[in-house]
Amino acid sequence: MQKALLISILFATVLIPLIAAKGGSVKSAVRRSAIMTGVFCVLYWLGLLFVYPVLK
Repeated sequence: MQKALLISILFATVLIPLIAAKGGSVKSAVRRSAIMTGVFCVLYWLGLLFVYPVLK
């Protein structure tokens, strides 16, 4: 389970900038990247709070 958590962080670290880089200007890419990182952090926190204890 710990390995899956680490891999998900690795994928998010790589995929969020790749997805955000597609499109227009640098300013919009940075904004999209910041928003996507914030959303990922909130979803990850909720997963750790509610899902991880059930699986353990």
